Amino acid sequence: MKKKFAGVSVFLLFAVFVADAQPRTLGLDEAVQLGLQNSKQLKRQQFKINEALSKLAQAKDAALPDMKVNFQYLHALMLSRVISIPGVTTTPLKLPFDFPAYLGTLSVTEPIFNGNQFKYARQSADLMVQMTRLDADKDKDDITYLVINEYLNFGKILESELIVAQNMQDVESKLEEITKYESQGLATQNDVLRFQLQKSQIQLTEVELENNRKIANYDMNVLLGLPDSTEIILPPMNYKLNENPVFADLLQQAVTNRRELQDLSYQSKIAEVNVKKIQDQRLPTVAASGGMYYINPTGEVIPTHNNLIAPITLGIGVSWDIGTLYKNKNKENEATLERGELNTARDQAMDDIKTDVHTQFINYQQALEKIKVLEVAVTQAQENERITESKYKNNLVNTTDRIDAQTSLYESRVNLELAKSDATIAYYNILKSTGNVHP
Repeated sequence: MKKKFAGVSVFLLFAVFVADAQPRTLGLDEAVQLGLQNSKQLKRQQFKINEALSKLAQAKDAALPDMKVNFQYLHALMLSRVISIPGVTTTPLKLPFDFPAYLGTLSVTEPIFNGNQFKYARQSADLMVQMTRLDADKDKDDITYLVINEYLNFGKILESELIVAQNMQDVESKLEEITKYESQGLATQNDVLRFQLQKSQIQLTEVELENNRKIANYDMNVLLGLPDSTEIILPPMNYKLNENPVFADLLQQAVTNRRELQDLSYQSKIAEVNVKKIQDQRLPTVAASGGMYYINPTGEVIPTHNNLIAPITLGIGVSWDIGTLYKNKNKENEATLERGELNTARDQAMDDIKTDVHTQFINYQQALEKIKVLEVAVTQAQENERITESKYKNNLVNTTDRIDAQTSLYESRVNLELAKSDATIAYYNILKSTGNVHP
């Protein structure tokens, strides 16, 4: 009973697993769209964009007037209880020993000129927003390329499985045939064993490919944000074998689109702003200010008679940090050096991009040439397999020669399909090198 129950349990678990499996046919365009929609990296990048926008808003807020309110209660013990103010009092004023009072202030300060510091702060913050958005665009390109690469590699596994399955059918057919020959005395047991060994080797290949397919399928589900149990099915692969890219055009696209160059350009602009910002620190600052004071010496929050003083002040203040005339020289020199370094880095990045585009261009051309050679090899392997099969039936070659011919045909077919996928990947590598990758 326990064995029967265990068997039923395993069957039910298998049935549940099969029911949970959700086959889904997925084209390349849809896969890229899902990858972008469900990318956690892009979601994180959106937070960085919002943070940069917040800093830009803070830089704009810095130009608003400062306003402060202060209110306090004072309780003083007067050591001198008689005071005389020349020109104000005719007789000395007598003060109580215990002197409570309320004191309130309201001050407003509006900067009129501060050496363009607010202006440069806004420019820097705005450039940081643009750089953050540029990083998001670069992440989109990277994710698009990653999805395309994973998709094509997954397709290579599926194509290999199809070819292996076809080869298995051929071997099983020949094994059935050679077994009949053995029963009729036309073949030896050793001939049968050779075909059985070939079948076992193909079975091992099938197991390995199936494991690779399961791993790749799961990784694709994670990458695209699909349920773990989704079984991905790919439509017929659209290989990129008839493209005719022109190197000069590719290079021009790379100069226009590569995010590294744009990023360095923004960094150079920020460095330029920093140089101007340091230079302007030598200038004085001017600010308008206004204040209102509430002085109530009665000890009561709301006085009942004319017992409070409420002066209002208006003024303009000038401040000049003279030390910046001789202290900021080295700071300005450092900022200038940083700007020069970024310009050199851009030139270096340009050289690296040229090399990258050229390498990917040559790799694609080589991949296409490889396909032409493999197509010839498949034709030759088919003819060789046909001739060997005919000779085998006429006892002109042995079983080993027959199996070798079939294996060569199988390998040439696999290599051709893999080469088509590799050429397609090479084409997308070209697009990535130009900064314009798309499905």
